[in-house]
Amino acid sequence: MKQPYNTTIYNTALYLRLSRDDELQGESGSIQTQRMMLRQYAAEHGLTVVDEYIDDGWSGTNFERPSFQRMIDDIEDGKINCVVTKDLSRLGRNYILTGQYTEIYFPSKGVRYIAINDNVDTINGESELAPFLNILNEMHARQTSKKVKAAMHTRFANGAHYGAYAPLGYVKDPDKKGHLLIDPETRWIVEKIFDLAVHGRGAASITRILVEEKVPTPGWLNYERYGTFANIYAGAPAEKAYAWTIAQVKSILKEETYIGHSIHNKQSNISFKNKKKVRKPQEEWYRVENTHEAIISEEVFQKVQELIASRRRKRRNGTTQIFAGLIKCADCGWSLAYGENKQNKNPYGYYHCSKHGQGLRQCSMHYIRYDVL
Repeated sequence: MKQPYNTTIYNTALYLRLSRDDELQGESGSIQTQRMMLRQYAAEHGLTVVDEYIDDGWSGTNFERPSFQRMIDDIEDGKINCVVTKDLSRLGRNYILTGQYTEIYFPSKGVRYIAINDNVDTINGESELAPFLNILNEMHARQTSKKVKAAMHTRFANGAHYGAYAPLGYVKDPDKKGHLLIDPETRWIVEKIFDLAVHGRGAASITRILVEEKVPTPGWLNYERYGTFANIYAGAPAEKAYAWTIAQVKSILKEETYIGHSIHNKQSNISFKNKKKVRKPQEEWYRVENTHEAIISEEVFQKVQELIASRRRKRRNGTTQIFAGLIKCADCGWSLAYGENKQNKNPYGYYHCSKHGQGLRQCSMHYIRYDVL
């Protein structure tokens, strides 16, 4: 005889999430508070807790959260047949994707879903209110995104630095938020790069020198100081600490931070739902002069820019590329750079994304042949 549905043993996932935006908005529901609520609910309703899945600091519009994906993997492996959250917004703030999980994916896998504060429990059938709650949750995310963006633009207009890390050669001022101080331990690296450039060295040559002389990269320095990017550097060969790229050197040589100016809003997310970065037109940048002490003089910086410009868009035979600066990468918005393939009997020119090969945040390697253009 078939057993009643309510005698099923529910192997339960407790899913907890809190984003930085939630904290900025003063939203109650810390990870600890969520844990206490979910544990108590599971105990009172006879749910067998298999594991907790915690995404702390992850936006609800992003469903590529590591613990969320681990929970999905466990559902696929048959370990989980019940998911409990504090409310629907903890599951997500993208109403389309949240609805796909609650109305399509979970039912198709035989997974019971419970959102405690929203009185959603799929054992009782579909919730007519849930789709509307999902829309409201997305609206909340949209409004929060607008408020955060407006606050950031105000800070940009004042020239404040609010990146996760200070640029190479600087440290964050502990006494003044958003202000940069020269780092006496690393300023020499910036000075060395500009000195080589002003004496005629190109980016490729400078990169080789930095590698040969074992000058540590910005990423390695952040790993040593803050433990960041451990997935890249922990246990890596010693050479990884000095693995400079041409793109890194070019970026430093063009960075006005080193003459005491602050430039912000160079790139932004596609939308509050899509965190992929796209480059913004220069007229939308925020440029504030003399916000901190310079490492490089204006004279040296301008001389380096002139040297860079004299090399730009010139092939070895001296001709100028007619598409230079005109074609952009459809994915990241950066300019396509010219290159040549001379490895076969029929060499050809091509354009490729100039952001490819930029280390931690590189774009993919896609290109178009010059003769096709």
